[in-house]
Amino acid sequence: MRPRLQVKRATGILVLAAALCACHAPSHSMATPEHFEKYRDTRELKMITPEGVRLKAREVENYPEADLAFWVDALGRHMQKRGYVLESTRCFDTQTGHRGCTLDLMLPYGAKDWVMSETIFVVGRRVVLVECAGPFSLYAQVKDRLGRALLTFDPGA
Repeated sequence: MRPRLQVKRATGILVLAAALCACHAPSHSMATPEHFEKYRDTRELKMITPEGVRLKAREVENYPEADLAFWVDALGRHMQKRGYVLESTRCFDTQTGHRGCTLDLMLPYGAKDWVMSETIFVVGRRVVLVECAGPFSLYAQVKDRLGRALLTFDPGA
């Protein structure tokens, strides 16, 4: 096969693969908390405050297949082994009827304490995580607004 034809075929395959990936992009949605801005260059649910508190939704396979209580416990233990301190856990139901739990974890970082907030939803074979992180003083300013916005979270089908 000629090199030019190989390049054209490889390009065609890459374009097709990109189109297929775009079709399966996560369909997470949530009201934008006050003081946050959505990233405009992505289809993912990603937001940031002007001061740098970041929020992102992602998902992993529900393997081993387990319920929300299992994943809350597993994530809490895992993060504590990595040096985080569990500050609080609160569970709630969203407006779309999904049960979620938020773990607020603290980590000393230099002279500042940082917060890693992990909200977990189990949707069939997926575990959907909404992660928010930033310095404690900045996170404390948006925590309540974030909590209200999480009530509108929809992990998609």
